[in-house]
Amino acid sequence: MRFRGNLINPVGLGKIALTLEKLGPTCILSLTMDAVRLIKYSDSDGSIQAWTKLEPSSLFSSYRIESTHNNEINMVIIVDDLVRATKAAQQSTDIRIQLRKKGDRPFLEWSMVSENRVGSTSVIGQEVTVTVVSPERMRHIREPTTSSEPDAYILLPSLHTLKNVALRLKSMGKFLTLSANMAGKFKLSVETELVQCETIYRHLENPQLAGRQLPEDPEEYASVKISTDNFVNFLNSYHLEPQNVICSLTDGLQVAFYLYVNLNAYRTRTPDEPPARAQNPPRTIMTCHIPVHYD
Repeated sequence: MRFRGNLINPVGLGKIALTLEKLGPTCILSLTMDAVRLIKYSDSDGSIQAWTKLEPSSLFSSYRIESTHNNEINMVIIVDDLVRATKAAQQSTDIRIQLRKKGDRPFLEWSMVSENRVGSTSVIGQEVTVTVVSPERMRHIREPTTSSEPDAYILLPSLHTLKNVALRLKSMGKFLTLSANMAGKFKLSVETELVQCETIYRHLENPQLAGRQLPEDPEEYASVKISTDNFVNFLNSYHLEPQNVICSLTDGLQVAFYLYVNLNAYRTRTPDEPPARAQNPPRTIMTCHIPVHYD
């Protein structure tokens, strides 16, 4: 089992790590020949799941992976360790990552070149402990299936702005109701025995989905009830600076968020690479699933 690569996008990886840090202490790093995935997964039904999929070239050059299981390696990593390593890497050059082992303990070895104020350089190293996930275990880890025909789907306003509102609502109740319609309206509401509060966003965009037509009544809302804590934690994904975030609602059953991010904008390009295109379209790199609460 072997993995090595030169990290050319420590900023992009750091932004993903900062987002996942708010969702839980660990994540799964899944490496294959054609994809790098970072997965926030829990067997608990009450936890957020976040699934991130990237092309290896978005993060690495000289990417090499070998294993006896279809050249796939899956490992659990402590997110805080990943955050610290990427912060150090952002101040360094020639960042090399390699899967190594000390006795029975696997770890990711980070080797990077750091330059001080007077211009001299030194090689610094960092070890990030990992736990290898067996192929049998990974077969039971699957992304939740989302509805191909949601009742409402809408582009959200700024996640940072939403977080400020959600934090105020969090002080009022443990649960909030998300509502959206196909007339450009998105609503957050909290209702308890003591308080009732509602915030409505208007004039938002409902993106077009292939083969989908507007409902008979575009003003009709689709709604789900979720944990306020879960929603606030999801909104920390503003660290990714997404260009667009789509909320997809199936009334009373399901909510999913699709974050569109141009992670390549943070890459360090290698000398032999052609110049980047002026227009680099955003790509979906993260899907978040928040469990629905039923009274």
